[in-house]
Amino acid sequence: MAVTIQDVAKAASVSVATVSRVVNNIPLVSEDTKQRVLAAIDELGYEPNEVARSLKVRKTNTIGILLDDITKPQYTTISRGVTDACWLYGYNVILANTDGDIAKEKSYLKVFMQKQCDGVLVINRKISDELAKRLAALKIPVVLGAVSDREKKFTNVSIDNAKASFEAVEYLYENGHTDIGYIMGNREEFTVCADREAGFWQAVEKYGLNAKEEWCIESEKKELTEQDVKEGYDAMQKLLDSKRLPTAVFAANDEIAFGAMACIEARGLKVPHDISIIGFNDYWLSEWVKPQITTISHPMYDVGAVCARLLIKKIENESVALDAGDSIVIPHDIIIRQTVRDLND
Repeated sequence: MAVTIQDVAKAASVSVATVSRVVNNIPLVSEDTKQRVLAAIDELGYEPNEVARSLKVRKTNTIGILLDDITKPQYTTISRGVTDACWLYGYNVILANTDGDIAKEKSYLKVFMQKQCDGVLVINRKISDELAKRLAALKIPVVLGAVSDREKKFTNVSIDNAKASFEAVEYLYENGHTDIGYIMGNREEFTVCADREAGFWQAVEKYGLNAKEEWCIESEKKELTEQDVKEGYDAMQKLLDSKRLPTAVFAANDEIAFGAMACIEARGLKVPHDISIIGFNDYWLSEWVKPQITTISHPMYDVGAVCARLLIKKIENESVALDAGDSIVIPHDIIIRQTVRDLND
C-alpha cells in the first residue's frame, strides 16, 4: 500500500499542512521541524504527487530541450552540459529530437506546454521565422544554445564564431600561409556556418590573402542525416582538381577536416607537408587521428551548462543582466597540434 502524506504527518508528529509546506519548499517551517519531516519522508519512502504539487506551486521544475540531431557530437556534448546542470539545480529534462523539421518543432512545443515545462532551451541549426514566432508565443523563458539568432529576439549562449574563424585564418597567416582554401558548411541551413564564413573573409581582407573561388567550397548538405566526413572528402576532391592548390585549408568543423585529410592522403599528398589543415570544434577524435588536428576549441559542455543555468535563473526570477537578444559569449581558443606547417621556417 502506498505511503500517504497523512502517514508522514503522523510519523513526524506534525500536521498534513506542515508536510505539504516542506514538500513544496515553502519557508514557513522551522529548520528542526523541516528536518523531522524530511527524515520521516526518507524512512517511509514517501513519493509526493508531482502533478498535484505542480498545480499548487505552478511550477514543475522541468525544461524542454528542442534540438536538431542528438547524434551529432556537438549536440550530444551540449545536451550533457544541460542535463548535468539541471540535475544540480533539481530540474528534469524533456528532450525532443526534431531533425530541423517544422512540423516536429510545432508538435514538440505543444508537448512541452502540455507537460507544463517551465522553460525551453533550443539547440538548432537555425531559428526560422516560424519557430521564432512559436517560441515567442510560449510566454515562458526561452534560451538559445550555440545558434545564431538573426532577429535578436532571444537570449543566446555561444562562442563568437566569426571571431574564432578570423583567428583560425590569422593563425595560418602567421605561419606563412597566404593561399588559403575554405570548406564551409551550408550557410543557408546552418546559421553558425554563415558566421564562420564571415570571419574567414574578414581575415582574408585584413591580411590581403589569396582565397580563390575554386578553393572555397560550400557543403551541399541540407539534411542532418548525411555525414560531415563524406562532405569534407567530396569537397576536397573538388579543391584538389584546381590548377593551383592552396597551401592551407580551413574546415568549418573537425568532421569535415577528417574527410578532407582522408582525400588528401588518397590523392598521394601529405598533411601538413603539402597542404595544412585547421578545423573547428575540437571534437575528441581530433587528438587521436594522425596527424593530430589543429583546431578551434568549442567548449560545448560549458555552452550547455551555462544555457541551463541561465534558463533556470529566468524561470526562478533571479536577477539576470541580459535583455532579449543579448548573448553570453563563451571563450574559445586555438588548439595547436600537427596539421599546420610553418612556412616561415
